[in-house]
Amino acid sequence: MKIALLQGGLGQEAEVSRNTGKAFEKALVALNYDYVVIEADDNLIPKLISEKPDCALIALHGKYAEDGTVQGICEYLKIPYTGSGLLASALAMDKLRTKEVLSFYDIPTPKFAVFRRGEDDLESFDCSIKAPCVVKPVREGSSVGISIVDEQKDFKAALELASRYDRHVLIEEKVSGPECTVSVVKDQAFTPIEIRPKQGFYDYKNKYTKGATNYLLPPELSDEKIRELKDLALKVFKILDLHHYARIDFMMHNGSPYFIEANTLPGCTETSLLPQAAAHDGVDFNQLIDGLIKNARLDYEGVV
Repeated sequence: MKIALLQGGLGQEAEVSRNTGKAFEKALVALNYDYVVIEADDNLIPKLISEKPDCALIALHGKYAEDGTVQGICEYLKIPYTGSGLLASALAMDKLRTKEVLSFYDIPTPKFAVFRRGEDDLESFDCSIKAPCVVKPVREGSSVGISIVDEQKDFKAALELASRYDRHVLIEEKVSGPECTVSVVKDQAFTPIEIRPKQGFYDYKNKYTKGATNYLLPPELSDEKIRELKDLALKVFKILDLHHYARIDFMMHNGSPYFIEANTLPGCTETSLLPQAAAHDGVDFNQLIDGLIKNARLDYEGVV
């Protein structure tokens, strides 16, 4: 079985992706898989055609990767791939559509509005959500382009920043409380991790700067709240039709979990949050990666 390890990519998270790729490669060596590392650049399609892999192990993050783009390429070339399918990937990457779908199923999530660049005027835009609020690109990862707006005078600048990364901008009511993430693998939700940045919020810098954030595993929550978080994460996973693994982010607002976003290709170095939660619950890193490969699939497999 030949594995194509896809890393890098065309989006803002290319370097983060290469770190995941390094960890995946270490696991592939330990598991004795035959593999080739492929940089997911403009020549991805001819590279895949040339290598003819039996499986694509996707170590990519963000745009052109986590949003269904690479999944669609693999579907067309009939190369089974790890993680969620094309539609689920595209849906979960779109924070606005995800919240609309989950709201239909009564999943609690902060109140939200949307700014549409090219349709809404930046100067006259009258948003129903006022400061304090969170402003973020609809389709971006690793907190790229996100702003916490505590005063209304800073709202326009936040819209301008987010608009650089997507034509649609999500404005959310700011909710307070512990931030927690729940990793899901197959039908198991692992112990949540509480995220506590030492300064500010959990932005790109605090995510990827060593020592900038404290992680509590298990979180400082009651057993009842931990069960509630895990149950809600599994429910979200199933509603969005995610496959094999994901990480679901929540804010504990007034003691209750509020959905923030779903990550269909979460960071997977040995110190990333999903592998940490898996290890805490008895699943080591190599076992986790082996499971990804063995559960690789095509959405259209077996469909005429």
